[in-house]
Parts: sequence; structure tokens; C-alpha cells
Amino acid sequence: MPILVALQPLATTMKKLMFQAGFLLLGATVLHMPVHAQGVPEITPSLKKMLGALPIAEARDQVQGMVGALKKTSCGGNLTGCYMTQSGPLQLYFFTSGTSQQTLLLVVDKSMKMPRLLGEKAQKVMGETSLSAPIISISTTDYELGNIKMPPALQKVVRDNYFNVNTLSFSSGVQLAARANLGGAIKLAMESMGVKGNEMTMRAAVVMPIPTDLAGGAGAGAAAADAVAHGNTMKQAGADAMKPEAFVEFQFAPKTSLNFGMPQMTLTDATFFLNNALVFGYKGNAAYKGATDKKVLTQFQTPLTPAGGMDLLDFSFRMSTPANFTMEDAAHVMIAMASPDPRLKKYGGGFIRNIETFKDPLFAMSAPLSAIQLRNPTPAPEYRFGDSSKPFPDDNKYFNLAVLGPLAEGGPLMKAAGDVNILGQKMGWLAASAGLDGLRSEIGRALTLKLGPLGKVSFNMTQTTAISILMREMGLEGNFAGQKVKVTMHGGVPVEGMSSGSVKPPEGTLEIEVNASCVNPFEIKTKMKLQASTDLDKVFEGEGGVNVDPAKIPGCFGKELEAAYNKIAGEYKNLSGYTANAANAELKKISDAAAAAQRAAEAEAQKAAKAAEQEAQRAAEAARKEYDNVKNAARDVASKTSNAANKAFNDAGNAFKKLGKKKKHKKGPDPLFAASVFDWDFYYDHAPDVLAINMDLATHWQIYGLDQGRQASPEFSATFYRNRYLDVQQLCSASDLRCVVQHWLDYGIRQGRQGSSDFSVASYLDRYPDLQNAFGKANYEDALDHWINYGEIQGRDGRPASNVQGTLIGMQQVGGGGGAPWDDYTTCQGQYVIGFRIRAGARVDGLQFLYPNGWGAVHGNLGNAPYTAEVVLPAGHYFYEVHSRSGTTVDAFGMISSGGVSYGMFGGSGGTFQAYQVPGTERLGCMMGRAGSGIDQLTFSRTGPR
Repeated sequence: MPILVALQPLATTMKKLMFQAGFLLLGATVLHMPVHAQGVPEITPSLKKMLGALPIAEARDQVQGMVGALKKTSCGGNLTGCYMTQSGPLQLYFFTSGTSQQTLLLVVDKSMKMPRLLGEKAQKVMGETSLSAPIISISTTDYELGNIKMPPALQKVVRDNYFNVNTLSFSSGVQLAARANLGGAIKLAMESMGVKGNEMTMRAAVVMPIPTDLAGGAGAGAAAADAVAHGNTMKQAGADAMKPEAFVEFQFAPKTSLNFGMPQMTLTDATFFLNNALVFGYKGNAAYKGATDKKVLTQFQTPLTPAGGMDLLDFSFRMSTPANFTMEDAAHVMIAMASPDPRLKKYGGGFIRNIETFKDPLFAMSAPLSAIQLRNPTPAPEYRFGDSSKPFPDDNKYFNLAVLGPLAEGGPLMKAAGDVNILGQKMGWLAASAGLDGLRSEIGRALTLKLGPLGKVSFNMTQTTAISILMREMGLEGNFAGQKVKVTMHGGVPVEGMSSGSVKPPEGTLEIEVNASCVNPFEIKTKMKLQASTDLDKVFEGEGGVNVDPAKIPGCFGKELEAAYNKIAGEYKNLSGYTANAANAELKKISDAAAAAQRAAEAEAQKAAKAAEQEAQRAAEAARKEYDNVKNAARDVASKTSNAANKAFNDAGNAFKKLGKKKKHKKGPDPLFAASVFDWDFYYDHAPDVLAINMDLATHWQIYGLDQGRQASPEFSATFYRNRYLDVQQLCSASDLRCVVQHWLDYGIRQGRQGSSDFSVASYLDRYPDLQNAFGKANYEDALDHWINYGEIQGRDGRPASNVQGTLIGMQQVGGGGGAPWDDYTTCQGQYVIGFRIRAGARVDGLQFLYPNGWGAVHGNLGNAPYTAEVVLPAGHYFYEVHSRSGTTVDAFGMISSGGVSYGMFGGSGGTFQAYQVPGTERLGCMMGRAGSGIDQLTFSRTGPR
């Protein structure tokens, strides 16, 4: 019976698949064709020459005369012309839509031995194959011809011989279709898979030796251009068909069911293929026992031996699952891979290694596997043989199951992938494998579930599957705050042969265990029937949890145990199990025991602390006495030493004394030994290196100590003092520390400057009202004497009131030493100058200063108003700069305000000009000086730290 198969390199089906194939046609001599029939469009030269070169001896002579006999016949579609002629068993059709599409279709309505149309290897495998009703298409373009649009005679051929397919699809070039009665090795290969070799059609791309001048005789202009293009099309089609992947394709009638040696698989819409490299395979819609409602697109291939034998030493499958697919369905596919084919015995009885050993365990775990949804992210569109609108898909993106052959690592094995939902929970992308060790998979993701009284919480859970002859383990495990969350999916017990489908899959059980922890002393334990629709979230929603005695929880003791009892007594008091009353009773025992232990511990600690304190005091006292003894011995030696340094020390009135005693200081002939500059005890305590060389301390200080930048008393450090005050830096170089000492003694003490990092005479006086009452608020010299002779010994605090860092602007003194000292501290009280009154002539006779608290006292001879000047600044303004001229008295005086207004100079032109400016936002502070009948001396200060 004649059969028509579309002749194309599977443009709409398998053009891009790795086992795409094609055929070679043996060459033939170009035949001279007669002139075309009247009314028939000009046939392009390449079609005429290719038709005349067909290597079919039975048809060659008749074809030469048929082109001129073509007559118009009915056709449909977009074709503008359909022409036909018939001679005996030959039917010749010419379809055209002008020069852009031209097709010759030759039908040979009889049986014949297959011509040598294929590559050498493929032709040899085909053996004694015979063809019935072959059809050859020679076309300049790819096209489809629907059944209802075919000419009636061609429609009858398709209906009677080609399973009445609804469309013929053709590619450009030369193609062959025929009903095939297979012979040779290809027949044996198919029959070894349970397929008869005479119930199929065959199709192949035919490539003939291309005549030298395909475009010859086309004339000129557009016709010549089309002829060249058509010739190039024929050449390219011939080159494609010579490639190793060019194929022969064998197809069965629609709805034919085959199993290919796999008893639990049925394949419909099946197609076999064989390429020039002797790769053999099939494809179609597969249904697997146990999942027959799930159509799985399946494709198989295996290389043949050079003789065409199929030894299955290597093979592969790829499969596309539908959107609704479970791991139970995947297990049925795995079970179907078991095969009685003796060639697969060496792999353990199937296309998956050792499948015979774990197919029954797989079947026994059907219920747990059914709860895992394996979703193909891109399910393939529907495939139907013979329907050009539903071709077999080419793109690998549709295929999510694969069987890799024996040459793969661990092969043969199956790999399955897809987005999974497990027990209703989205888990992400799963990659599972089935092979030597059975079915294995693992996936993890954060889930949000209700854990009893904790409510909804998120934590990571890992799902594992391990099914083999030795184990059947499926479930999820996670941990939240020390609580192990275990979900076990139980199946049935495997029975030999149960996977054959003769029994129903056993029921499954879902078991949940959440163990109690010290942090959360409740547990959840439950079992239920496991179904494909079981939702883990809903299961946990229904479990409230049960309290557990914390004392029975491993590792729960001490404070954690107490916290667990508190949780049950409070937060978990409404749960069943271990009660809140029982927890409160244990808490009381713990409290009572803790109180008793605390009392005992406190008593013991007090006892130990007292003993330690006494011992420390004894040790400290002994060390102090020893140190003092050594120091007093050294003092005795030093006091008996007669040298220049000790003489200067004694002359300063700062002589050696018993521990804790000092004499009142005086400057003496050598300022280095003033009481605030050199303290023998301080130097002894802070210069161990000097003690180590047995050098007299006073001598060392006089010759080396000061110049080395050492500090010899707690009240004064020359290095600190110079670094702190800019005016001292301007007066004394870094190497002239004696100048620094002299400034301290002459000005620094009187001005209340800070002499060291640990002592400030101004802070000392400001801190003690009794000293202010005794000496006045600005009498820093007497305050320093008090500190040296009494304050330090009394334990008074001489530390600076502020720890400001950096260089400061010190006080500035102008004028001489006549008159009596005065200060405005009583009125000023740490504020700043906001006005003044002045009487001046050749010199400044009198001054009075205004502060926020009022006018200070009159100094010198101010007299009555009117004054030389009276200045009161606007609210919010202050003075920041003072100008003066002075010698032995103050000759002139003026100030500049924050508003930029200059007031003065007032007075004469005698003396030397000096300026004093306070930094930043500071202000001119409390005034002090000396005065008699006039102003003899002024001291300027800032409101910032001294």
C-alpha cells in the first residue's frame, strides 16, 4: 500500500535535535527535458535538471516526456497554480506561486527495491529494504500542503497509503517518502525492540550530484536571478544531507502503541530515526504504568555497531514531563526502565543501574513520593504525529528528565529536575538521581510553620530522599532554637513483584516529632495518614504542643532549668502535659536553695575579703615602711652631703625634712630649688635611674634633670608649662627651660597658671571657700604656699578642674611693680568685662570695670564724672582685644569690642605698646593689677581655662 511521508530535514520537528539525520542520493546524468506544456509556467532550470537526474531507472524514460504533458488541476492554499499528469504508475505534480516557489512532486505507485539513496553506512544497514509508492519532492522552498487543499489524485494517495495525515510538509531540495518493508540490520534492530519492520513509513532527504550549471537556460533579468537562487538552494540542501547527523526517519500510523521492550511503557505517535553516523533511536508520547494519565514526551537514542547491530553499550533518554507531575510519577518512569532485554542484564536489569533491586522499594514508597510535586518549569507543547501544528519540540529547555548511559559517571542513571513543592511547601529547585545507590535527592529551604505556642516561625529545613534495597528514608529535618523538628514520611514494606502493578500502592504515614528543649520546654508528636494533598502547614496549625518536665530534658540544668520552669509557669501555663503548678513548686525549691546558698556564699566571701584586705594592708604597710626606710637613709646621706647643689637647696628654704613635712618656700638664689620646682621626695620617687647610679638627687637635678625635661615636683613641669602657654613659648626657647622656671616663679604662680598636668593652683583656690576667705579669690601665691605646707598633707584636692588640651593664651601683665595689688574677682565672679570708666592724661590715673554683675571697685585716682571716657557695651557684646602702653606705670589704655568698635587709646604716648587678644569666642576676663595714685600695673586674662 503506497505511503507518503513529508520529505524534509524535520524543519518543524527535529531540525535542531542532536540526532537529526539526512540521506545521500547517488548521482545520475542530467536528462534533457522537453519543452513545457502550453499554459504551464516556465519551470526553473534547476528543477528540470534535478528531475531528469533522479536515479530511479524504472521512471527515468517516462519522466522525460511527462513535463510537457502537465495540465492544470485544482489546488488550494497560497499556490497560484497546480498542474498534474499521469503515465502508468507515475504521477507528476507541479505546484507554483510564480518563480518564488516551484515544486515538482513525483509519485511512483508501485513497489520497488530501495535505490542506493543513502550514505554508505546507512545504506548498508538498510539491507534488502523495499519501498512502496515512494514520493519524491523537488522544491525551491520549504512549504506545507494541507490534505483538503491537495489535488484529488494526490489526496487519494495520502488517504489510501499515508495514514491520511492532514498535512504534507516539505523542505527545499530533494526529498523521498515511502512505505517501507525493512530488511537487513535495521529490521533486526527494530524487531529486537518488539517492532515489526513493515508497518511504517520512511522519509529521507535526498541529495544528488549537482549538475554543473543548474541555472543554465534561464534567460536574463529576474528569471536569471531566480534560477541562480534556486540552484544555490539545491546545492545547500545537498551539502546538509551529506552531514553525519543527516537522518532517515521511520513513522508509524497515528495512535499506534508500542513498548520497545519496556513492558510498563507505551509509546504513541512514535517515530524511529537513523543517521549517517549510525545513531538509532525513537521519540513519541509515552505513558508509564501507574501514571498513564501523565503524557511524557520521550526520546531515546543509541549508537549502532558498524554492522548495524544494537548492543546497548551506550544509550540515553530525554523526557519532558507535564506541569502536573509528582515524584511518584517519576518513580513509575524509573520502574518502567526495568526491562527483560538480555542486553541490559549487565546493568542490573534495565536502563537504570540496579533498577531491579529497588523498583519494589520505590513502589512501596509511592505515598510519600506522591506528596512531592515535581514541576517542569517549561512543559513541552502537545505533540501529535502527522499534525504540522503540533510538532515534536526541539529545544532542550522542555526536557527535565534524562537517562544517561553506561559511559556517564555512575551510569546508567536517571536524573530528574524541577521546581518542587513538598507537602504543600515550596522548596525550590530539586535535582534527584536514580542509579547504583537507588533514588537520592536533597533540598533545603527556610519554611514558616507554626510551632505550638511559639506561633509562626521561620527556620531552615532539609528534605532528603534515599530509597534503595537497603533503606527507605524520606522526610524533612530542621532546628529552631535547639528544638529538632523532624517530619518522617513512611511508606509500605516492599514485596517482591509489587512494582509490576498487580497490587495497589501501600498507604503512607506522616509522623511529626518536635522535641522539647530547655529554651522551649514543649514537644509535638503526632501521626496521620499521608496523602498527596497533605499540607504540612495545616498539620502544624493543628498542633498546640505539650509541656515536658524540664528536669527530664537532657542538658537542662542551672539557670536554664529555672528559665524553663518559669516559661511553663507563665507563657506555657495553658498547655497540657507538665503543669504550671508543678513548675511553680520546683521554682520555690530552687529559690529557697539559692537563697541559702547565697547567704552562705556571702558570709564566706566577706570572711575571705576581710582576710585578703588585712593581708594586703599588712603587705602594703611593710612595703611602705621598707621603702620609707630606704628613702630616709638616702635622705640622711644627702643631708650630710656638702656640695653646691645642696647649699642652693638649703638656701631656698626647701631643706630636707622628715617624711610628710615641708618648709615654706622662697625663691632663693637658685630658682631651680624653689619649693614648687624641686621636691626631693618627688624626685626620689620618679627618678629610679638616678638612684641606680648613686648620684646625689639635688646635684643631678641642677646639672641634668631640668635640661633633660624631667619633672621634679608635683606642682610644676617646665615642659608641660611651656607647651601649654603660647606667650611662654614666645619668651623662652625649647632649650631654655630655666627661662620657663623663672616665668613660673615671677608670673605664673601669681597669675594662677597651671604648672603641671596634675596640679592647678587656680583650681585649688577655687575649690575651697575657706582658702578664698583666708587669702582672697586671686591670691594664688599664698594658696600655693598653703598647698605645699598643709593642703597636700591634709589630703586636699589640687587636681585641675578641666582637662583641656592644646596651647593656651596666658595672662599678660603690663606696667611696673608699684602701688598695691587689687583684683575684681568679688564682682566679676568668673564673668567678663562689658564696660569701663577711665581718667587719663599723660598716663592712666584711674580705672573702673563693668561686669554682668555690676561695676567693680575704683582703682587709682578716677575722680568724679565726667571721666575721660565711660564705655558700656550693647547687650551681647564683649571685649576681645586690649591695647596698652606701659613702662613703670600704665601710660595708655584702650579696648576693641566684638562689634569691631575701638575704644581708645586713652592716655599718653610714653612706654612700650603691647596688645593682648583672646582666642576664638572667649572674652576678656576678670581684671587685676596694682595701683596707688595711678594705675601702676594691669593683668589681662581670658574667660577660658587657666
